[in-house]
Amino acid sequence: MNKLLNREADIVEEARNLVSSLRARANETEELRRIPEASMKEFKEAGFFKMLRPKRYGGQEINMRTYSEVIVEISRGCGSSGWIVSLCAIRELMVAQSFSEKTHKEIFEGKEEDVLFAGVYEPRKCIAKKVDGGYLIEEGFWMFCSGSLHATWGYFGLPIVDEEGKLVDQILMTLPFNELEIMDDWHVLGLKGTGSNSVKMHNIFIPDHRCTSFVEALNGNFESTHLREISLYHTALFPALILSLGLPALGLVKYALEFFIETLPNRRAVHMGVEFIKDAASTHALLASASLKIDTAQRHFYHVADELDRWASEKKYMDPHARVKTLADIGYANGVLKEALDLILEASGSGYVYDGHPLQRIYRDFTTLHSHRSLSPTITKENYGRVLAGLESNGVRY
Repeated sequence: MNKLLNREADIVEEARNLVSSLRARANETEELRRIPEASMKEFKEAGFFKMLRPKRYGGQEINMRTYSEVIVEISRGCGSSGWIVSLCAIRELMVAQSFSEKTHKEIFEGKEEDVLFAGVYEPRKCIAKKVDGGYLIEEGFWMFCSGSLHATWGYFGLPIVDEEGKLVDQILMTLPFNELEIMDDWHVLGLKGTGSNSVKMHNIFIPDHRCTSFVEALNGNFESTHLREISLYHTALFPALILSLGLPALGLVKYALEFFIETLPNRRAVHMGVEFIKDAASTHALLASASLKIDTAQRHFYHVADELDRWASEKKYMDPHARVKTLADIGYANGVLKEALDLILEASGSGYVYDGHPLQRIYRDFTTLHSHRSLSPTITKENYGRVLAGLESNGVRY
């Protein structure tokens, strides 16, 4: 029976206690290109995937700050594991907010223990038509479906265009994962264990009650009228989704600093004027700078989580200006973490280039995560700057 940890400090501590075992399985996770069953069992027993699920469906309804701290701890152990827990858990928030009670009952009733979500809302190709009672997806193709090899239910975006081909809405649809074809194409640089395979649909019917306007959901106009009295489900959706993408980076770079410090005492120096690296002034400066940058990034991430919780606690949907600001906070934190990791690698020397070295895996995982366009330090700052200048954000969704 799952241990649903009610006290927020308990679930963070549970995550912290798994760090060592996740690090021990990190190479196995990469080789499998999915999360090992031992790790999945631990995550399910701790209730990590249900952190943001409604209690009426077997979830915990914890706040975004606690969720964030859990993700950072898991990511300190394994980047791929942190990514999967982060995304699978945040999908529970999205599904809870976006769909109706009828859809929730179909998904959860009698199956609470088994449900796990994976999905992507931007298709590479989607040919669909409206039919009686729903949509027929004649052909669909979505890349980067993290957790595809573990999921039981999926969510996917369906663009709606007018006669001129202009996007007028985007439907969010949900369906059992066994109706999809999973491609074996996740052969990548980093986050190798996330099983972020592409998926296909062929002639799949999606009933209307399992379709909702994603544009309306992003603006806080949710179909989940039965959950309106619960503060968590007033959380601003798009900032929460982007936060879920950025948080694993904090855990990864925290581990990089920990590893460097742990291995520092006996490392000899060359051409540095000292016998040991730990005695070099350059090492001290690099270490301090990296540590302070990590602290800065953490403050930005946790500020976003706290702001999401503050607005939700008042049952108010975060206004557009505040949403753009949260995305800038996330992008800025992502940029600062890259600076911190670069400093750690500079201080480390070239040993990390060997396969199997923890810093090499951290570098590859972070680089893969950092490249996500939604986390771009440049784009998110540009959009926030436009708002500060009295212009509209270039981001169509925030």
